[in-house]
Amino acid sequence: METYDCLVLDLEGASDVFALAQRALGSSTKVGQLAVADFFKLDIKSDSEIGLVVFPVSGDSKLMPYQELVESYRAGGANLSTLLVVDSHETIKNMPVGSCCDGMVCADWPSAEHLLRMAFRDHKLRSENRALKIFMDHSADGYWIWDIKRDAIEWSRRTAELMGLEPHRAPKTMCAFSALVHPLDKDRVKQATDNHFLHHAPYRDIEMRMQRADGTYGTYVANGMALRNQDGTPVLLVGSLSDRTLMQRVEQKLENTQKRFDLLFHHMNDAAVLADIETGLILEANQPSERLWGKSISQLVGSHQTELHPPALSEEARLAFTDHIAALMKNKRATIQVPILRMNGEVVPAEISSSLLEIEGKTRILGVFRDISDRVQADKDIRERDAQIQLSSHLSSIGTLAAGVAHEINNPLTYVLGNLEMLKGLTQAQWTQNREAHELIDAALTGAGYVREIVSDLKAISSRGEHEQASDPCEVIRIASRMVMADLKHRATLKLQLNSSARVPLSSTRMSQVILNILSNSARAFSDNDLSKNHIELTTQEAGDCVHIDIKDNGAGIAREDLERIWTPFYTKSRRQGGTGLGLAISRRILTEVGGSIEVQSEIGVGTTVQIQIPFLKEAVSSDKAAGPLPTPPLAPQRKPKLLVVDDNALILALVSKIFQQDFDVTSCSDARDALGHIDAGQQFDLVVSDLMMPHMSGKVFFAEMCRRGAYEDRFLFITAGSVTEEDMAFEQRMFDKGRVIQKPFQAAPFRLAAKELLAN
Repeated sequence: METYDCLVLDLEGASDVFALAQRALGSSTKVGQLAVADFFKLDIKSDSEIGLVVFPVSGDSKLMPYQELVESYRAGGANLSTLLVVDSHETIKNMPVGSCCDGMVCADWPSAEHLLRMAFRDHKLRSENRALKIFMDHSADGYWIWDIKRDAIEWSRRTAELMGLEPHRAPKTMCAFSALVHPLDKDRVKQATDNHFLHHAPYRDIEMRMQRADGTYGTYVANGMALRNQDGTPVLLVGSLSDRTLMQRVEQKLENTQKRFDLLFHHMNDAAVLADIETGLILEANQPSERLWGKSISQLVGSHQTELHPPALSEEARLAFTDHIAALMKNKRATIQVPILRMNGEVVPAEISSSLLEIEGKTRILGVFRDISDRVQADKDIRERDAQIQLSSHLSSIGTLAAGVAHEINNPLTYVLGNLEMLKGLTQAQWTQNREAHELIDAALTGAGYVREIVSDLKAISSRGEHEQASDPCEVIRIASRMVMADLKHRATLKLQLNSSARVPLSSTRMSQVILNILSNSARAFSDNDLSKNHIELTTQEAGDCVHIDIKDNGAGIAREDLERIWTPFYTKSRRQGGTGLGLAISRRILTEVGGSIEVQSEIGVGTTVQIQIPFLKEAVSSDKAAGPLPTPPLAPQRKPKLLVVDDNALILALVSKIFQQDFDVTSCSDARDALGHIDAGQQFDLVVSDLMMPHMSGKVFFAEMCRRGAYEDRFLFITAGSVTEEDMAFEQRMFDKGRVIQKPFQAAPFRLAAKELLAN
């Protein structure tokens, strides 16, 4: 249904009254006609705005139904005003007017239009007052009016809600209102009211505690103004009431939070600094800051935050700090590791956790600093240890591969060399005039000798045996120099002066690791490949109870600022040339573990000298002698000694048999189990030559079984191409220390000599 400001009911004479209303209210007011049936069917809600309803009335009009309808609409919350427009003065005299009628106008009166306009104005005022009341009931603050002369107080519904009261239980008099005020606040509230009435003092921000419906006290603030008559006497006091209870609690919490912040700020373990983000000036610092920087709080406050750090930060640190500030502006919290500068000039690694805070409308930066020297050192140690473990694992894998390769090469190399030697002996005996044949055999022997030397170096440089606790540094240096020569010979000349043969408490693997690292660094120190200018000198000499190893090159040199950083794991300036930054760190750890040391001296454009010092090995002489079984009776001297040869390789087995067939009565077996069968059958042997690495039964197990069957502990001679397992390597080392091991590939003459010496002993 269309809405109107004024509705004229379609009763008798409605057309004339409608015309009257249009003339009186003008075109700015929307006037409409409403059928009686539609008026009775209006959809009324609590906030419905109907407007001014005009009833045309004649002498016989019945108003009672309309009066009941209007009362029901108003009871439902609708806002409407009613006006009776009567057709004549006589009708007015006899018209019974009920409570639903807000006004009456006679259409014949000259002032009819004026009175109709006044009725519409009154309706608009009532609507505005109604809207104001609704606003007051739904605003955040409560409102009240005190009629001073009648001592009557009217509260808005919102005021009652703030006090937790039902509207009908709100105080109606000043005495009832005062009863709700906290006893300690009554005098102050009364004094503020009297000053406003008598001295026109502002009635503003009057704080008071008032009792709620539940008996508790809340904090409220009253504001108001007195309306006065012509004499200046207050007649009304109109004001508002704001609930400050929640705000007061928040303020108290903020105050408590500030106290806790101050307590934490000044008593926390870490140093904390509060600075202005725009100027960078330090506004506040706590006591741990004094300990961290070695400055008093008064020295820190007012200084610029850049003074907390070294003036010359590395490029990496500067970039990290820039990213830190960007992250801070985005997320309002960030963490970074940047060194700080103490007052004594010491640079200390620190972790900074920063946050942006809004304090008194300004942005501040709070930095919490923690000394992480111990953590950095621990991380460094862990990284070095991890790097060492990784490298050891890598070397172990290489050692396994090297041992396998050496074993597989040495076996065929043994019968190549052995048969060449035997062939040479035959040519010397039968073809003495064939010089070319001699030269070909010698050349083949020389080439095979080179292969044997390479395999020997490979085994020595990648030994994995835990039993090896010492090495000859000069021998290791010789081997390492040959291993690195493939890279070095194109860069510089290497000169060796080896004057010491004492053993040191480092395995050949770890010793070679140190030497190879230093020589590799020296090789990378040259920017060109001029062999006439590029020189590396390596010297060793004994001094007291240590061996000194000096490695000197005339390469590019190391900058002074980098000399301390070269020991840091993964620090390198030659990554493109294959550097990993681990060599020096690992070398120093290897040397310090045995009481040794390493120092580096360098000058740009002059070169670098590495000085290594390693204590000598304290040799331990074992006095333990295993008690074996009773010796067998001495053999008759007139017969050939009996020799048992055991090797799973048929070619080597045949070769060894040929080497010893002139001097021994040889029995050969390709399986250790068959050899034990001979012993179990009652045979005895003066000497046993056995391979170490054999399928089905290893040389170690065969040795134990033979010793269990007789006095063979001192009659064994082992041949080996290299052990593979840790257990076999340890056994091989024990036999080697007793002079009972012949390494493949072997030569016939030394082999025969070793067998005869063992037999003689």
